[in-house]
Amino acid sequence: MKVGMIGLGRRGEGMSRRMLKADIEVWGYSKDYTKSSEQYDTGYVSGVTTSLKILVDRVKNDTNKHVRVGKVPGIFQLAIPEEKVDETLDELLPLLEEGDIIIDYSSDNVDKCIELEKYCSKLGVSYLFGGVYGATYAVATCQKIFESLSA
Repeated sequence: MKVGMIGLGRRGEGMSRRMLKADIEVWGYSKDYTKSSEQYDTGYVSGVTTSLKILVDRVKNDTNKHVRVGKVPGIFQLAIPEEKVDETLDELLPLLEEGDIIIDYSSDNVDKCIELEKYCSKLGVSYLFGGVYGATYAVATCQKIFESLSA
């Protein structure tokens, strides 16, 4: 399983380390590439990218061959400041396909999250906020992630 972690601050880094312990491959992206590189060097992420486009490619394709790995959904987690969620989703959503999943740990405005879930649903993308809402299959697909974070 591969996951894209968007935001490698204290929260994103901690989540990434827990997922790595559960044998989940975590690719990270942060606008601060120097910090991302340091986290890679320390072993807190499996790899880092310089853009969301490259992150999506790394998560959804075989890293060595760049060939789509079956119909496995791309899973992307947001651990960024809440005020950057809209801007990040504006850049991320056009890169995603039907069946992909976004887990938003950044937003705490439930009304806004419900709107985002409805919008993403129209695109065929599952949007979970706080890891507890969203399509049943998305929760099942991400079960290993949630288990690693609760350990």
